[in-house]
Amino acid sequence: MMLEVGGLDAFYGEQQALFGAGFTLDKGGVCTLLGANGAGKTTVLRALCGMVRTSGDIRFDGRSIARWATEDIVRLGIAHVPEGRGTFVRLTVEEKPAARRDNAPRPRRDRRRYRRDLSSFPSA
Repeated sequence: MMLEVGGLDAFYGEQQALFGAGFTLDKGGVCTLLGANGAGKTTVLRALCGMVRTSGDIRFDGRSIARWATEDIVRLGIAHVPEGRGTFVRLTVEEKPAARRDNAPRPRRDRRRYRRDLSSFPSA
C-alpha cells in the first residue's frame, strides 16, 4: 500500500473532530471522501498533511508520517490545496503553481508541462 490510515483521530485544540478514520490507497489508486458538510472530509486531508493534531497511524510508502512536520510531508508530494477564494489571494496566477513547484521535488517532464501550461495564459 502506498497510503495506509488507521484509527485516525484529529483535534482542533481540545475538541476532537475526527474519530477512528481508516482507509488504504494503492499506488496509482483513487480514493474519494464523501460526506455532508461538517462530516470531516477536510479534516482528514488536514490530518494527512500534518496541519492538525492527530493520533492514530498514517503510513506513506511503508513509513509512519503521523507526527511529521507539514513541510516534510509536502516534500513527499502530499499536500492539501484548499478550495476557496481566500486561498493565496496575494499570489498571481503564475506564482500559485510555482509555490508548490518550489517546495517539492518534481521530475523534469513536470517542469516542462508546467511551462507549457503556463504559456497558454495571456501575459500580464
